[in-house]
Amino acid sequence: MSEPDSSAARVLVFGSCVARDTVEFAEADSVDLRAYVARQSLISAGDDASKHLPESLGLSSKFQERMIRNDFAGNLLTRLEGLADEIDVLLWDLADERHGVHRFPDGTIATRSIDTIRAETVSAVLEQAEHIPFGTDEHFALWKAKVDAFDARLRELGLFDRTVVLEVPWALRTTEGKTTPWSMGVRAGDANKHYRRYYDYLRQTGHKMVELPVEVVLADPDHKWGLAPFHYTPEVYREVLWQLREVHGVPGLRPAAEPDASDD
Repeated sequence: MSEPDSSAARVLVFGSCVARDTVEFAEADSVDLRAYVARQSLISAGDDASKHLPESLGLSSKFQERMIRNDFAGNLLTRLEGLADEIDVLLWDLADERHGVHRFPDGTIATRSIDTIRAETVSAVLEQAEHIPFGTDEHFALWKAKVDAFDARLRELGLFDRTVVLEVPWALRTTEGKTTPWSMGVRAGDANKHYRRYYDYLRQTGHKMVELPVEVVLADPDHKWGLAPFHYTPEVYREVLWQLREVHGVPGLRPAAEPDASDD
């Protein structure tokens, strides 16, 4: 694999579906993914709940185990501090807030994610903890406090102006005109309502935003990760890349060429 050229954007992704898939839609030589912090709510950042995890998680996926252990360790800030001088943009999406967090009796926090729910050893541990659902006043208050602390640290590291929040709503419809399926018991319209005040707060605090109206966002039944309200059409990812380049001045991030229809 060739090294990315000097015009490639050096990217750190904090989030999941939206930012990850956007990066994958860029030309390979126009993006240099330096780190990927996934399955981690901002609320768990800097909060070490590792002592609650068993030594063996019994997972076959090294990626899933690494993400769970990183979340329980709350290592987001550590990752940022080690890479602050090496990235052009911190892409932040709020996808991993959607399941809420768990608070243990000692006050430590871990993120509720599809991986922790499915891993029996971890879900058993989380039964000891209180679930704080996304969108509740308590979750929002905890998250706001962490945003304030996070923003202060971003400024100290010189990263605040290199951070861009991706505000892409859940798709209400698929490309076939059908209603998108619920995700973990949540409808797209309800999820968008929950997210609204989170995005509004980030705007109020001065964050750069990539914004797409819900009317132009469609879910793709042929998405590589399957049909979900947050698995979008190629046009959505190209628009995100365009805004990153043209509105926010991020270098590189050229969209990959569309497949030639004649090749079908």
